[in-house]
Amino acid sequence: MKYLFLLTALLLFSCTHTPEIIVDKGAVFGVLSSDAHPSFTNKIRDKSSSADDYRDENSQGVIYHDNMVNYSQLNELYVGLVLPYYTPREHHLFAEPEKMSPSSLALSSGDMLKIQNNTSSTQHFFISDIEGEGFQSFPELQAGQNAYFTVNIEGNLELLSEDNDALKVVLFSKKNMLTKKLFSGQRYQFENLPPDSYQLIFWYWRLGKIEKTIRIEAQKNIRVDETLTVDSVMRSYHGCVINRTIDCK
Repeated sequence: MKYLFLLTALLLFSCTHTPEIIVDKGAVFGVLSSDAHPSFTNKIRDKSSSADDYRDENSQGVIYHDNMVNYSQLNELYVGLVLPYYTPREHHLFAEPEKMSPSSLALSSGDMLKIQNNTSSTQHFFISDIEGEGFQSFPELQAGQNAYFTVNIEGNLELLSEDNDALKVVLFSKKNMLTKKLFSGQRYQFENLPPDSYQLIFWYWRLGKIEKTIRIEAQKNIRVDETLTVDSVMRSYHGCVINRTIDCK
């Protein structure tokens, strides 16, 4: 019982804690989640629908089959904040015989990738723009070795190997974008920000991204929660959400 109480207290603290107020600076925080398409959720709730194969009558939830994505349990969601200044960061990737880990990554152009080759053969990695507008190749990486490579291009990208089709990482790269990797329902925050307008980006490789313009003011914290779904991303793509200024005062 004591441990349950402590766990509950920690969860409540994580949900209600806000960034520290800093003189002449501001912050943005919130929760990023992902969910199935609203039409699917509505079918599950509708007792008269033909979705019985997916409806769990006992828990009022969804029965997820092997070929389905459980969006509530995704662990590679990203939130990024585009800054006027930026110090390049380092990201670690691991090449196993059958896959790369992580399978997706949001980062800034200029960031470095440390790739560990845990396969039994030399790999020749390269980055390709999904739209075909950019390409970047790297020197060979021998089995059991690691090396650092700098990402020089922006956009919707893929990191691939010429030698093993199973080695693939979906990348989203944007200049001066500070990113945080989250699981669905996790809290994020960016603090100690000078007053200005900023671009806030929410991304998951299966769904796409939602972009918002926020205004940071001195001694103020704003909260921006977002849920990534096929519906919300498509609305953002068609201009219903993109570049909207969030007024959270």
